Amino acid sequence: MMRRTHCWLLCLVCLLLFTPLHGRADGIQPASLYLPLVFQPLTQPREPRPAWSASLALAPGGDRLWVVNPDAGTVSVLDTTALVKVDEIATGREPWAVVVSPSGDSVYVLNRGDGTVTLIDTETRRARATAPVGPEPGGMVLSPNGDRAFVTVTAANSVAVVDTARLTVTAQVAVAPLPYALAMGEHEGREQIYVTHLLAQPRPGGAEATNDGRIGLLTVIDPTTRAVASEIALQPDARGFPNLLTGVAALGSRAWIPHVRSAPALPLGLTTTVFAAVAVVDTTTHTEDRSGYLPLNDETIFGSPVNNPVAAIPAWDGETLYVVLAGSDLVEVIDIRAPQQPRLAKFLPVGKNPRGLALSTDGRRGYVMNYLSRSVTVLDLVNLAVEGEIVTTGETLDADVLRGKILFHNAFDPRLSRGSWISCASCHPDGGTDGVTWRFPDGPRQTPPLWNAVNTLPWHWSAALDEPHDVEDTIHTIQHGLGLAPGADPPLLGAPNAGRSADLDALAAFMARGVRSPVAPPPGPDMAEGRRLFAEAGCATCHGGPNWTISALPGPPGSLDPDGNGMVDAVLREVGTLNPLDVRGETGFDVPSLLGVGLTAPYLHDGSMPTLEALLASGHPDPHGAGNGLSDEQVIVVSSFLRSIDASTPPVEAQQR
Repeated sequence: MMRRTHCWLLCLVCLLLFTPLHGRADGIQPASLYLPLVFQPLTQPREPRPAWSASLALAPGGDRLWVVNPDAGTVSVLDTTALVKVDEIATGREPWAVVVSPSGDSVYVLNRGDGTVTLIDTETRRARATAPVGPEPGGMVLSPNGDRAFVTVTAANSVAVVDTARLTVTAQVAVAPLPYALAMGEHEGREQIYVTHLLAQPRPGGAEATNDGRIGLLTVIDPTTRAVASEIALQPDARGFPNLLTGVAALGSRAWIPHVRSAPALPLGLTTTVFAAVAVVDTTTHTEDRSGYLPLNDETIFGSPVNNPVAAIPAWDGETLYVVLAGSDLVEVIDIRAPQQPRLAKFLPVGKNPRGLALSTDGRRGYVMNYLSRSVTVLDLVNLAVEGEIVTTGETLDADVLRGKILFHNAFDPRLSRGSWISCASCHPDGGTDGVTWRFPDGPRQTPPLWNAVNTLPWHWSAALDEPHDVEDTIHTIQHGLGLAPGADPPLLGAPNAGRSADLDALAAFMARGVRSPVAPPPGPDMAEGRRLFAEAGCATCHGGPNWTISALPGPPGSLDPDGNGMVDAVLREVGTLNPLDVRGETGFDVPSLLGVGLTAPYLHDGSMPTLEALLASGHPDPHGAGNGLSDEQVIVVSSFLRSIDASTPPVEAQQR
């Protein structure tokens, strides 16, 4: 405001000095046509502004920082001079991203749990309006002049275009499955929007449960035509395929995409399962630039393994990259002046489960959003040191759920992971699924999500876990951690693990009560018909009831394996899906829930069905016999119904076999 006042005062002085006080003799008055030429040089230089989706954002001028508090349902306002919180404003359920308008008078908050955008007036610091954008939005970015917002609607496979003046959706751009993060960039002098897709997509000619079976995907949208301009494939390599693409940032001719490389083929060792990395895309050619690729877990280059990179933010001069490591509670500072020879500058410790980074306009400070510390770490980027920490909100979760959530996302605790390589969240991002079919000792196994999972015990496709605490075995065998409980572990279906360790109990509490079931797209006009066909085809025989599965514990943990085969036989169903690679499965597989099923492709225990349409067209649940009786048109109708199933959908009553 002061800057604007000074500009107008200077303009007024110029006007008084150079405008005659009397008219000309010919009666023609002095023209003011050239006054805009006086105004133009006085305009403040445009500040560099972030142009990618993030969990925190600086206001123009840098004196205020806005940061989301997902579990509290609020956004906090921080004073970056005094390093204190000045306000906290309720927004909606699970605020996930925030942007500030170029003028600084408006803030837009993306609420993932509600599928809405909230507009906040920065002068009054009060919510002015809220508008729906679609189910499970993941990221948001503003156009350079702030007249439009672009929002990824993850559950609807689209990017919403929002008129920020009216706060209404004016278009939906259809894209590949699970769009998530966005960045604004340029290509041949034109604005472009780069969109990541959270989970890897099938590679043409690739096969499930192989290290090269999938690709990472970046979609490029032309904001003028509101159409997909191109798709950029991020290719697999010896360390696996790019997965969990939770962030993207663009500057100049490059874009950086942090991700986890998944390598599902055998052998599954400590260093051969997941791998932290950053991919680089040349935005002038719309191709992956392998010369700039950053293999973060290559110890010869970067010294120490890290876990779950979620953001890779370039310094304004493009010479340094700051990588936010959610599973390691670190920011990794990398010198990228010579892209083919990156150099580790330093690791900076931050709070628990960092999710985003904002840079000051002069590049001297960084602000890190610590999701589970409920704080922001202030970084001195000149001296590469921690300057301070600001608490952003109070705690809203039960103590045991919070503790379990911290453990779930952590990889540097040796009890959870040897060498900081892998965390629970590496395969279950925010409690969901990584979409990977892993080659486990039982055979190929698709990762299931954990939402509503406590109501669908036993777990694993072979029904081998009868309580959440049995993930202690997963910590040992997959994460190579020391474990949370003392002493020797009992057999998975043997004596209960509950009560052996307060931390193991907390981890179980988070998985039982701390993972939200996703919101599905609204049902289409054929919902009633899809529901009828679902029942007619006998789907409710396995997927009926309040949890959309007949899988449920037939008794108390520790009493469910009388024959000692390591499976809860009562919940297994044989539906003709045995894979030649299966070691277990001849007697059937546990039935997954259909809650959020549209977000969990590929399907079946071995990931052999890429889409719901392919699954139903195969004749499931009797592909080698009578089939399901659905025509091609009916397959489409039932698939649409399945994608609409969430916690608000009235269940179909379970049918008898």
